[in-house]
Amino acid sequence: MKTTNFKITHFGLAFLFIFLLASCSDDDDNIDDMPEVATCTDGVMNGDETGVDCGGTSCEPCEVEAGRRAELYVTNNENGNISKYSVTGDSLVTFTTDAMAAEGIYYDAANDIVVQASRSDLRLDAYSDISTLMEDTSISPAYSSSADLESPRELAVNGSTYVVSDNGSNKFYVYSNDGSGFSLMNTVEVPFKVWGITFKGEDLYAVVDASSDLAVFYDFESNITDGVLMPSKRVTVEGIVRTHGLTYDGSDDVMVLTDIGDAANGTDDGGFHVISDFSTKFDALSDGDLLTLDMQTRVAGASTMLGNPIDVAYDSEEDAVYISEIGNGKVLGYTSIGDGGDLAPSYSMDLTSASSIYFSSDETDGNTGTATANAMTQLYVTNNGNGNLNVYDATGATIKTVMTESSASEGIYYSATNDALIQASRSGMMLEYYSGFAGAMDGSSVTADFTGDAELASPREIAVFGNNVVVSDNDMHMFYVYSFDGSSFTLESTLDPGFNVWGITFKGGDLIAVVDGSSDIAVFNDFLDNDMDGSITADKRITVSGIVRTHGIDYSEADDVLVLTDIGDAGNATDDGGFQIIENFSMKLDAVSDGGMIAQADQTRVAGVATMLGNPIDIAYDHKTNTVFIAEVGNGKVLAFSNALNLTGNVAPDVSNDLAAASSLYLYNN
Repeated sequence: MKTTNFKITHFGLAFLFIFLLASCSDDDDNIDDMPEVATCTDGVMNGDETGVDCGGTSCEPCEVEAGRRAELYVTNNENGNISKYSVTGDSLVTFTTDAMAAEGIYYDAANDIVVQASRSDLRLDAYSDISTLMEDTSISPAYSSSADLESPRELAVNGSTYVVSDNGSNKFYVYSNDGSGFSLMNTVEVPFKVWGITFKGEDLYAVVDASSDLAVFYDFESNITDGVLMPSKRVTVEGIVRTHGLTYDGSDDVMVLTDIGDAANGTDDGGFHVISDFSTKFDALSDGDLLTLDMQTRVAGASTMLGNPIDVAYDSEEDAVYISEIGNGKVLGYTSIGDGGDLAPSYSMDLTSASSIYFSSDETDGNTGTATANAMTQLYVTNNGNGNLNVYDATGATIKTVMTESSASEGIYYSATNDALIQASRSGMMLEYYSGFAGAMDGSSVTADFTGDAELASPREIAVFGNNVVVSDNDMHMFYVYSFDGSSFTLESTLDPGFNVWGITFKGGDLIAVVDGSSDIAVFNDFLDNDMDGSITADKRITVSGIVRTHGIDYSEADDVLVLTDIGDAGNATDDGGFQIIENFSMKLDAVSDGGMIAQADQTRVAGVATMLGNPIDIAYDHKTNTVFIAEVGNGKVLAFSNALNLTGNVAPDVSNDLAAASSLYLYNN
């Protein structure tokens, strides 16, 4: 049976072969026209598939692997277009809008709405269903705000609150968005030039344009009203020439700022700064302090392609920084930033007039972090009779008294960053550094970790900016300039200003010094740039009308307030003293020429028997409560005057603490 079947099979196959051979020869001329039949299970693209065994008209559609959504939304200052880049998909969709120029952008992924600030129509425009638009297209606003704006630059969003920074008149326009329209809630005047803004929890951070400063408005929405709003704190970011762009990420606790350098150079002098562990670093700084370069990472140099980096965005998943580079017309991205330096971008797209930039992904949207919760005010007072340090709280109540190695001291500073206290010892004629000071108990004694050399003659005040300490010495009539690194003081220079010195304070990088024996103050611009021994000439010396003889001085960056003491006749230490307050000091200082005068009409003065002021040797100002603190050495007091901006004349202090030989004050105010 097997043999029979075998033969039958071979016979059938032979017949089939002859038949096929004949058929093929008949259609031989048409063999190239026969379509290939796709097979969708053999792992081969042998038909019209668009993928292996999938797609085309023959097979099931290919499964598209879901990639991470990582998108950049970029405004344009030339044509108002919105450019949407998919970073992971390497794609670009351009949306043509009604605006002719725009700056300030935000994407709400939950509602699929992109909002930009139109610089041509001076309003906010909201565009809906953005994710459904896969090709270049023209779009019209789903809704818009009223045309309230003057010169919008940036947009920051916290929930339904939309804040526009406008540098036309330096204002914040605060809108509420209910999903179908914008309502203008407040118009806030800001006491400095504005540009970039970002939320960190409920706190609004803002760059101070035309400077390297960063300001914060704590609990912004709870404190806003129409009119002027002063910042809660203002600090200088070392290494930046002029900052514009700003962004914060809460998951990484990273703040990034751009540096446009010289605004006239749009080609190669830009950069950006990354501040990791931002909350710890920034929160520890007192108002007016310097956030030093060793707390940051800077990216700058010819390879970066950064000339005028106008705005910045951050992706915490990839630790990537994205820049809208308006100078060179680029959208740039940087990864593997490490220690920074002259890094070439890992992502580069041409976009003429790129302005504001916003990064959106499922992992990072709404990642604004938390607000600052540990604000603190403490007053530190030296003693010229025993060298003790007295610490008071914001109300003037005593916290503790600590005994130091000095038997007399004057000039004091507290660094929360290092938890260290620096004072000038008049008994040892040197600087002293005490670490771990917060842990020192009331009545305890502390030992200096290190000191400077005993090279001073009669130290009166110190002023600290970053890692530099300036001592005013009124025996030598000199400024001694030190650097410190946590283990030693190094004398960098000794400078002769040509007048008797006493009180000194920093205003940014500028040093303001009282001219002892007079009512004058002297201003030294970029003081720490003077690193050679010898004479130094003030950039401006002016008279403060109404003062007999000034000693103490303090400047508040947040309130732009300068306060000075007047000891009157040095022979009368009982009742002829006073203090004077100059609000809007920057404007008034700029308005007066070298050798000019700030008139009494531009100040307020507190003086008289009720004040208890006889020889007010030093002064500090609390911008949070507008309180003036005085070290009154004549009557042996530490005094506090509340609501000081509204005081004038013969008013009694709200707080009076006995402290014989009270000398210098320092107010830590973060």
